[in-house]
Amino acid sequence: MSVISALRALPAVSLGAVLCLAGCGAQAAGGGRTEAAPVPTPLTVSAPFDRPHQVEADSSQDSPPPACPDSGVLLSAGPANAALGLRVQTVVLTNCGHRVRKVGGYPSVRLLDEDGDPLKVKIDPGARRVTTAVKDPGPKPLAVRPGRSARFSLVWRNTYDDTSRPPAVGATVIVTAGPGGSERRVSSLIDLGSTGRLGVTAWQEVPAGTR
Repeated sequence: MSVISALRALPAVSLGAVLCLAGCGAQAAGGGRTEAAPVPTPLTVSAPFDRPHQVEADSSQDSPPPACPDSGVLLSAGPANAALGLRVQTVVLTNCGHRVRKVGGYPSVRLLDEDGDPLKVKIDPGARRVTTAVKDPGPKPLAVRPGRSARFSLVWRNTYDDTSRPPAVGATVIVTAGPGGSERRVSSLIDLGSTGRLGVTAWQEVPAGTR
């Protein structure tokens, strides 16, 4: 029987068995010594790699606004704008409560270092001794309604030209909105160099629809 006939007669015979029959038959016909044909090593199929990759939801979206504290007032500081050694930073007071808040004039400001100790700093209302490039709106009373905000600017230079004095570097700003008002804290890195002077502009209303 030929190999092809054996294959047709036994359709369930594996490929390895057929190859063995072919090899053994050829050697027997030649009269030589017959050896068992090597059994093919079964092919091992690994787990598939084309499974869809699980992508986690993007968590980089804007974080929700901070909750309104019991005081009904939020204080935040924006990034400091720098130009030729001059630094200007806006501090915003937001009325998130349910009653009108009154501010006016120049806010009372104190500066603490990274250890929480007060720094000896000369406060310059209007910031005219620091620079004339920053506009001061001038002191006037303001009524901040619920949902509205008021702001002022901190102005300083980080020049260091007096090696006899260590640089004054603040980490926390303590702000009092007006006479008899409570203190609010906001984190802010303020490097006054050796100047020891911090300019403060007057409160002004933030227009509706802006930050």
